[in-house]
Amino acid sequence: MMKLLLVTMFSVISPFSVQPAATPAAHDMQWTVMEEQMPVMKLATDHPETFEQFRTLNGVSLESGKHELFNKMGEPLDIKEDPYLGCPEYQFQNVHVGVCEDTDIIQYVHVDGSHDYLNLNGESIPMHIEPIHQALGEPYYVAEDGEVYIRGSYAIKVYMRPGSSEIEGVDLFDATVT
Repeated sequence: MMKLLLVTMFSVISPFSVQPAATPAAHDMQWTVMEEQMPVMKLATDHPETFEQFRTLNGVSLESGKHELFNKMGEPLDIKEDPYLGCPEYQFQNVHVGVCEDTDIIQYVHVDGSHDYLNLNGESIPMHIEPIHQALGEPYYVAEDGEVYIRGSYAIKVYMRPGSSEIEGVDLFDATVT
């Protein structure tokens, strides 16, 4: 018992004991006023929007396979290899679709900015940034090359010419796939 008492006393008075330092009073601290900064990202749930989910872009769903795509769209006008995915991109009159052959999964749906309209979930939206903002609300993320809107696991990216609001194209893709 005596040893326990000595060890306890020694640990309290020892210079090696760890004791928290006293917190300075608020009036003794230096304060710095910082300008409030806007957050870089906004959650999609922070604002109302017309589209609660993204199902199709120009009639094509990410949940379709190549066979369903060809049944709906017909034969493609051209087929090119996507340099990033290494998968074929099937080019139809109003939409380009990237499909990886080994998985038969549509990776993305692309509408060129030269079109007058894009068709999202069966609704036409003029291919201008203001009508897109009205339809989709505030973007989830703003990048150098465009704006991203996310609903569930799907995302829409509106690509714009740097320094302008001219739309170069719109993509629908699965945001959970990297």
